[in-house]
Amino acid sequence: MNLRISLILITILAWVSIFGVLIYKSDIGEEKVIQDSSFFYRISSQDISNISITNNSKSFSWYLGDDRVWYFDGMNKIPTDSFRWGGIIDLLAGPKLYRTISENIDDKSKYGLENPSTEISIYLNNGDKRTLYIGNETPDNLNNYAYLEGVEKLVMLDATWKGVLGRLVDEPPYPKWMYKLVPEEALEIVIIKDNEIYKAYAINDEGWHKCDLPISSTPCKGNNQAEKEYIENFLADFSNINILGAVQLNLLFEEDYKQYGLGLEAPYVDIKTISRDASGTNTIYNTSISIGKLNEDKTGYFSVAKETKDVILTEKEWTEKILQVFD
Repeated sequence: MNLRISLILITILAWVSIFGVLIYKSDIGEEKVIQDSSFFYRISSQDISNISITNNSKSFSWYLGDDRVWYFDGMNKIPTDSFRWGGIIDLLAGPKLYRTISENIDDKSKYGLENPSTEISIYLNNGDKRTLYIGNETPDNLNNYAYLEGVEKLVMLDATWKGVLGRLVDEPPYPKWMYKLVPEEALEIVIIKDNEIYKAYAINDEGWHKCDLPISSTPCKGNNQAEKEYIENFLADFSNINILGAVQLNLLFEEDYKQYGLGLEAPYVDIKTISRDASGTNTIYNTSISIGKLNEDKTGYFSVAKETKDVILTEKEWTEKILQVFD
């Protein structure tokens, strides 16, 4: 009798387990539907080929190159900064929908959508386009009113999502080598020729001076004053770098650079700047450039700036001004 009862109990438990799995699977399916419906729209990130964003009358656009790198439109192969750009395509593939307010917009002006401050257009490989218009923030400042072109549904989108994309226009994700050096923040200049320090300059309370070699401190020290105008003119030229475009990105090996004349013997400039933030903390930055060969068209020099792995082309006249410091 005990054996029969045990067998019955085992059979019941088996059916309960199967039924429980069916319920579990059913719940997963229902949850997925709810999750999918929480997106305003969904696009495969692999299908996006171009992006255009206008924010407060300022616009930028980008395209996906054959090398699967995103570039700025109209800027001769200037790539986006990989750190800043990471995750952007996934964000554009589907913004989270906070709430649908109505199936039809009664009056766009109520929501800042008659002349929306932000317009995002996404171009797909098949030629289709999705344009999203984003208007005012909601009273709690947590969301924005929005609608999709061709769909009159009024929705609320997370304001953070809009903020991230708007920043791409307000603070474009330029690569690290498109530096902005402030001459007044310069602290030290080191010139390296044939893989050895050729000369160096630093500033102290008495102004710019020539540093004694070999350098033994940062900033370097010396007793001979440098010509103020010479240093100021050099810093002004250096800060106005003229980049014609990217040549090759993410090179890994020394031999890859040698074909561009960018070995260890290439002329090299390193400038240290000091910047103070609002809290009074000083931070020292290095801005450098290594200069290689003149290109075949004789329009620019192959260069590497800011210690990146990218070879860029710097304009001939600008580069030759910088090279004068090696004379």
